[in-house]
Amino acid sequence: MEAKVLPNFRLLESIMPPINRLPKDIFVLTPHFFTQPREDSYIYFPMNGPLATMTHVCRLWRNILFSIPSLWTQLDFAMSTNSQQAKKFLRRSGNLPLDIHQFPEIPEHIEPFLSTTLRNQSRLRRLNIASSLRRFERLLKRFSGPAPVLESLYITNDPNITDEDVEFPSTIFVGRLPKLTSLTLHYLHTDLRGFNFPSLTRFTFTTGTKIAARNLTSFFERCPLLEFIEFQLDYMPEPPIAPPRKRVPLAALKELRFDQTASTSGLLDHLILPKCAEMVLKGQFTGEVLNQYGSPAARIHPSSIDHFPVMRGIELGTRRNFHAEFFTSFSPISATGIRELWVGRDTESDFGGGPGPWKQTSAGVHGAFDALTKVEDLTVVGCETGPIVATLGAAMDGRILLPELRRLTIYVGRGDLDVPALVRCARTRKEHSRPLGEVTIVFKELVTTDLIREVELLREFVMEVDHHVGVAPTSIWGGVRFYDW
Repeated sequence: MEAKVLPNFRLLESIMPPINRLPKDIFVLTPHFFTQPREDSYIYFPMNGPLATMTHVCRLWRNILFSIPSLWTQLDFAMSTNSQQAKKFLRRSGNLPLDIHQFPEIPEHIEPFLSTTLRNQSRLRRLNIASSLRRFERLLKRFSGPAPVLESLYITNDPNITDEDVEFPSTIFVGRLPKLTSLTLHYLHTDLRGFNFPSLTRFTFTTGTKIAARNLTSFFERCPLLEFIEFQLDYMPEPPIAPPRKRVPLAALKELRFDQTASTSGLLDHLILPKCAEMVLKGQFTGEVLNQYGSPAARIHPSSIDHFPVMRGIELGTRRNFHAEFFTSFSPISATGIRELWVGRDTESDFGGGPGPWKQTSAGVHGAFDALTKVEDLTVVGCETGPIVATLGAAMDGRILLPELRRLTIYVGRGDLDVPALVRCARTRKEHSRPLGEVTIVFKELVTTDLIREVELLREFVMEVDHHVGVAPTSIWGGVRFYDW
């Protein structure tokens, strides 16, 4: 009797938990929520570890997971050969496209990866290779067949190995990548003139080998669908070359990111960007040949931005104390279309951390705000507020700076809040018929009743006042972001 009853009892017991009553198409999403990789493997595809573990829970789970081929399309060769695991994944994935990742720490790790990948080149959808091996190009040259369904190619070399050691061969996949949409190359040397990727939409490139602007623009001409470009040229800036007579239009480009060398190279002078809505440019945009340190200054040719849509904002992140007068140095960028302005902390970090608030002079703030006549929304994070609000409230030759300003938001964490100066600012603007419509103050932590009572005095001069405890957002509105090194 026990032999007959117990198996049925255990079967019913395994069915009763709520997770086993989930519909199949919901249950198979479970492995995707396990984002912490195991220490010994599954570095790149953290889902693979939990996926394999779940197959050992019970026969029901095992049968369900084995019946979904799309779960088994990610092969990871990081840290170990994983040849046996790869065979199982290939068998269970059927004929679906594959995502393969490899990080060869030692030469012995390469062969299992190569033998699997080369046999399945026609199934490659995404290929990621991170190498710390010298003569890495020998491995890359082995990929000599077509990859008709490859959509993403990510290849990175150890930056401690010079670019001259590793070349990205123009013969890779015999140049036949009709569906490639994302290409990332880190610390490889190539002139890009031998490549043609008509479907490419994202391109990220890092190199320490000097590359001519013409080689890059000719590559752009053969990639008409590019929407995202990120460049890091890891060598000392050189004086930019003169703008060409004919520039290359990147008709589909929406976002552009350049480090300082890329900005000073003059590459921007070669481009026309009719739809670019966001730019992250590192460097000093002084409008001069050399910056204050004697290095080439970054420059943007006016014709490159003739067709820019209205810019919504500028974010200035700096490792030094913030000086707002830098805003007036962005020549020939026009500031007349800027509606939203962010001043202070980099939004990626906690606005309450650090040793103290950013400082700036009233003269510097005036120099910046005097050029930004259309700003309607101002956000201040982690700065001394006194010089800012005092400048906004002072009548300069009978006029108010930022005359269109309607909304002021202040995050008080690493900064300080000069409430009397803020009240005077609000009163002066109302007297000059430039009242603030809304003031929001976000404190990092609870504050005293006396401070709140002072803030409430703003209600006499501002239509709407709000104060609460919170944190600065991790991202802001789109626009042009300038980072000064």
